Amino acid sequence: MKLWAKIVDGEHLRANIIARNAAPLTREEYEAFLVEICQRLDLSTPVSLAMHFNHLRRFNIVEYKPRDFIEPVDFTKFTIENVDYDV
Repeated sequence: MKLWAKIVDGEHLRANIIARNAAPLTREEYEAFLVEICQRLDLSTPVSLAMHFNHLRRFNIVEYKPRDFIEPVDFTKFTIENVDYDV
């Protein structure tokens, strides 16, 4: 899987990375990869529900709002986009 993670504040892109993993896009693999991505961005991991993963599978993008984080964050959204178009 190849995911593009973006931290967005209003209209400004504050940080982004493209992360690659040889694992298939399953919920368990996504959860583990999400933790790794957040560590690389020095960000707390959001609470990721089944609806988040289902949205990623159906639309190739998922958006986490500040309310999805246990710790306070200073941005408007955190998005993960599946950019591995071979799946």
